[in-house]
Amino acid sequence: MGHSIRASEQGLAIANQARQRLGWTKTSTARWWQDAHTSRATLRRFWRGERIQQDAFIAICQTVGLDDWQKIAEQVPVPVSELPAKQPLVDWGDAPDVEQFYGREQELQQLHTWAIHDQAKLINISGLGGSGKTALALALAEQLQPKFEGVIWRDISRMSSAEALIVELLNTSIETQAQGIKQLLKKMQQERWLIILDHFEFYLELLSQMTRVRHQSCLVVISEQPLPLPTTNRMYSLSLAGLSAHGAMQLLKSCGCSGSPHQLQALARVYSYNPLALKLISTTIRTVFGGQIAPFLEQGTNVLPDPIRLPLQKQFQSLTEVEKIIIFWLAIWQEPISLCRLQTHLLSPNSAEVIAALSKLLESSLITQHFLAEEPSFSLQPMVMTFATNELVASVVRELLQAQQETTPKFQILRTHCLVRPGTDDIPGDRILSALQGKLQRRQTVSPLLAAVEQWLQAARDISPNALGYLTFNLTILKGMLETIG
Repeated sequence: MGHSIRASEQGLAIANQARQRLGWTKTSTARWWQDAHTSRATLRRFWRGERIQQDAFIAICQTVGLDDWQKIAEQVPVPVSELPAKQPLVDWGDAPDVEQFYGREQELQQLHTWAIHDQAKLINISGLGGSGKTALALALAEQLQPKFEGVIWRDISRMSSAEALIVELLNTSIETQAQGIKQLLKKMQQERWLIILDHFEFYLELLSQMTRVRHQSCLVVISEQPLPLPTTNRMYSLSLAGLSAHGAMQLLKSCGCSGSPHQLQALARVYSYNPLALKLISTTIRTVFGGQIAPFLEQGTNVLPDPIRLPLQKQFQSLTEVEKIIIFWLAIWQEPISLCRLQTHLLSPNSAEVIAALSKLLESSLITQHFLAEEPSFSLQPMVMTFATNELVASVVRELLQAQQETTPKFQILRTHCLVRPGTDDIPGDRILSALQGKLQRRQTVSPLLAAVEQWLQAARDISPNALGYLTFNLTILKGMLETIG
């Protein structure tokens, strides 16, 4: 076996600065250990200050531009008595490799405080798809690893049952689920484990049992929706929003996008500072526009790649009717609207339902809160605005086509929502109406639909205004639009 060395404290600080300049994580950036022709496990040992083979040590340093590796190495030999008697067990399971990790310093510090200082039993990291929840949890796990006797990472999306999850965590077979839970809790009480569960949606009862009793371990649960668990009894919740402006601009530059600081920030704002969305749109900008942001922004079109659109669609489908109504109204307003004004436009939900829905939408990071003249106001995240606008237009088209097949149409959206922002006189330039006109124009059903709209308007004269809601106004607008198209 060749000579082994380890990094000094000062050397680790120098190596940390070098990897930050490249935008790499400590151990989750696959390129690092691959270019160094070593393993991820060896890279982890490097960061823990453990002794590794000299050739691997030199390669790790040189990969991040540190050719003078002697400055990184510990000069004083470590006595055998100082070597750790037992290495922590680390089972990363199916934890993904993260190529880039920017910002999140405050969030990482908060999570570290909860886990170590507050001895958290459970930490729930939630947020929109692509917001960087998994990357943040990986960074946290790498930071906390020396503080625990073991680290286990599991992706819940591939688990068929709670019993299968218990078997995975215990790494042994069990007779019954109850016996498995008892065995798992005993392990968490006797030893200090860090357990990370990614893509968590089910098995809430199991999670409740794992946090109900006293133990010294820490569960980190990653989910899109905040878990319905009390943030008491050493349980904490972090709803992850977008990156900071600085972090988002760094990410865009690393992805090959070029532009002024104003253009970089404008692009980041369009995609709600969402890391995955920025990486995906960067690929489009590099391919179509040679990496130049300005011509992409000039198109005025917000592209939502499937890896972003599909999770949003799934999240939208899980919303209550009141929550969907609010989302569509915020899409219609296209700017912050006060709670008081929002309530005046809602036909049926009471105040308690509206406030509960707003609270849940805020927790899910689908909407943002503002204070205008000390009054709470709400708007959609820019990326969510794009999705909600498309969804609203598609829903209106479906409703119109369905109504044509019915003897007595049951209008929903056209009754509960005004397609034009109330009080505006810019009807021709309205974003929703323009998109709706484009969709209807591409169909070969304009004439039959126009006749149907005229018939519905005639029938509406015999219906109570309270029952009609916004229907008559919307049908009138649609009639004019269809006449223009035809």
